[in-house]
Order: sequence, then structure tokens, then C-alpha cells
Amino acid sequence: MTIPPERAAGLPLFFQRRFFPMWTTLSFGTFADNTLRQALLIGIPAGIISVPVFSKPDDAIPVIGTLLPAAILIFSSVSGQLADKYETSLMFRRTKAVELVLMLTAGAAFAFGWGGLAIAMLFAMGAQSAFFSPVRVSAMPKYLAFDELVRGNGLCNAGLFTFILLGYLVGGTLIVLPDGGVLVGAVLVTASSIGLTAALFAPHAAANDPDLNLSFNGFKQTAMMFRHVFESPGVAPPLFGSALFYFLSTALTVAIPLYGRDALHATPLVWAALNGFFAIGAGLGAVTAASLSRKSSGLGASTIAIAGAGIMSIAIYFLTPFAAGTPETPLTLGMMVSSGGGRILIAALILTSGLSGVYIAPLQAAMQRRARRDVRARIMAAGSFAYAAFAIPGSLSVLAITRTGADPRLAFIAAGCVMLLAAGVMIYRRRTLPHGLHDEMLSGAPSTV
Repeated sequence: MTIPPERAAGLPLFFQRRFFPMWTTLSFGTFADNTLRQALLIGIPAGIISVPVFSKPDDAIPVIGTLLPAAILIFSSVSGQLADKYETSLMFRRTKAVELVLMLTAGAAFAFGWGGLAIAMLFAMGAQSAFFSPVRVSAMPKYLAFDELVRGNGLCNAGLFTFILLGYLVGGTLIVLPDGGVLVGAVLVTASSIGLTAALFAPHAAANDPDLNLSFNGFKQTAMMFRHVFESPGVAPPLFGSALFYFLSTALTVAIPLYGRDALHATPLVWAALNGFFAIGAGLGAVTAASLSRKSSGLGASTIAIAGAGIMSIAIYFLTPFAAGTPETPLTLGMMVSSGGGRILIAALILTSGLSGVYIAPLQAAMQRRARRDVRARIMAAGSFAYAAFAIPGSLSVLAITRTGADPRLAFIAAGCVMLLAAGVMIYRRRTLPHGLHDEMLSGAPSTV
């Protein structure tokens, strides 16, 4: 690979044109998505946004949590083909232009109190994400050298989780203010405008397969995407390992408002802050992953991280009573950060998500590194499909709480057990496969793990 002039000159990767516009489009798109989503998730149980379709408003929460992944599931078979067929910077501009139109519509929905339209726009944003994601993920091996991929994914994930945090905080706090819908709408439009502007500066990168004949047979193309996954040595394990992250993170973030209300007996501002603590931790974990050795695949650190996250998730169950308020005296954010039990719980939440952030970046880099170039975007679209397929049951699993009245803390016990199981599988593979969990060398032949 030819060394880019910016890298040869010693300019930090983050500020190079081959990275920064891509990072900005991802980050502000993520911010817009999560501002919209969190405004709905906080506004509905707080009684600010009415959902007439549901007799019990709480039942809308896990359903809304499925809208983004459901749209990705539907459109991934087409999006991967388009990302392989067309030049990368062109696809960046087109997908971000569509996003701006959708956010203008969502902004109007919030401003005028059209809750049904706002929910529909969340689904539409999931469709937009289905087309944007394979473009962005498959662009990284074009813009970055193999030894930059773990760092690049770490930086992207740091931006992703940081802007998820900002989206949680902005969407969750603005919607409860007077004229909150107007404020949320203005933020959505501003964020999308910034993302589109950044997309205009993305460097040209040739199409993977410009002669590809597009097919809109979703079932056939989905089967073909996964055939490419299993025919590419070493791609399937990190793909499904990453999908597990989306199952767990979706389940926990959707359960958080219920956990904050029924287990912590906290105010709506605390509900939003809890997801914020998760995003802070995930961002710190992503930054940690970005600092891993360039000579290492990072998969060993990934194994240790998911085991640690499992232990901390289970610990949250037992720490909760020491921080909780009461129905008569709800826990405020000030009370939480000023009490010893509250601070320990915050640390546990941040550490759980931080270790999860370390877990996923090496898996994403392994997928990008090992995927065949001519079908890379379709493999990344298969990843998006798998993430959505895992996120939907992750979100719907929260119905086990809303329909039974179970203790929301049980979500952390279940997530912790799954994390420990994942760590066990990774340790087993390391002990039984010829090359363990590690690529031979990042600059050498790919592993068959």
C-alpha cells in the first residue's frame, strides 16, 4: 500500500482528510439518531409524547428500540451492493443528503407534536443507516493501512459512543423542557447539516466492483452476503462476536429507563444520565482500544475485556440497592453523584461499557482486514444485517420485564452471564485452533480463525 502523504508527513491520523470527514459524518449522524431515539424513549414513559397505538405506553419502549435495527435488516441486502458498485465519496454525499431530508421531517414532527410521524422517522433513519454503514465500514480499508485499522476503529467507536452520549443527554433533557419538541427538531437538523458538509470533503475511493449487476431479490442477496462471509477465511467469528455486542448493548440501553424508574426509583433526568454513563464508558473503552499495539490484532485484549464486562454487569445487580431512592423520595442526579453508593454504581456502569468498548474494536478490525476486497461492502452489509438481527431480540427481550413486572436489575444478570459465556468461547478457540485468536502478523497472511 502506498503511504499517504499525510501519514508520511507525520500528521495524526485523526486530522487527516482520509479519516476526519468520515469520522465526522459518522459521529454527527449517530448524534442525530440517538437524539431522536432518546427523545422518544424518555418522552413516552414520562407522558410527554402520546402513543395511541399502545394501550400500555411502556410496551412502546422495546418496540421503538427495534425500529432502527428492523430497517437495517430490511435494506442491508441492497445497501451492500450499492456500496460495492459506486465510488465511496459519492455514496457518502448521497446518504447524508437523504439523512438531512429525514431530519427536517422529524424536526417538524417534534415541533408540531406529531408523535406518530416522529416514530416513523426513526424507522426511516434506520433505513438510511443501512445504506450509510457498509459505505463507511468498507471505506476504512481503502483509506487506512492494515496496521491502522484497530486504531481507526477505536477512534470511530470513540466518536460513536461520545455522540451517542451527547444524543442521550440532549434528546433526553430537551424533550422535558417547555417547547422541547422545537428544540429537539432544531438540533436534529443542525447535526445532519454538519454531517452532510463533512461528507463533501471525503476523498475519492474507487468502487470495489463497478460492474456489479444490482439485484433487489432480498432473500437471494442476503443468502449471498452470508455466503461471502463464510467463504472468506476468518470473517464469521468476529462478525458474530460483534453482533453479540449489539444484542447486549441494545437490551441494556432499552431497559435503562425501566431500571432507573423501577429499580433506582429515580427521576427522568437520571434515566437519561444512566445511558450517558454507558456511553462515556464505551467511548473510553474505544479510546483504549485505539491505543493497542499496531503489531497486535488486539483479540487477546478483547477476550479479557468481555470477561471483565460480564463480572461488572453482574455486580451492578448487587450495587443497585445502595444507590436507590424511594418512591416517596426519588433519586435525583445530584443525590446520585453525591452519595458513595451512587458513585460506585456510576463507576460500575462506566467500567462495564468501557470493557465492552475494548471488546468490539479488534473484532471490527479483523472483519475489515480479512474480507475480500471485491465483496468487502457486501460482507460489511452482512455484518449490519447480523447486528440488526441480534439487536431486535435484544430490544424485545425487555418485554420480559414490561409484561411480567420483573425486577429490571435482572437484565444486568442475564447480560453478564452471556458476556462470560462469550469469553469462555473465545478462550476455548484460542486453546484449540492452530493460531489461536490472533492473526499471524497484521502485515502478513490472514489467520483462519
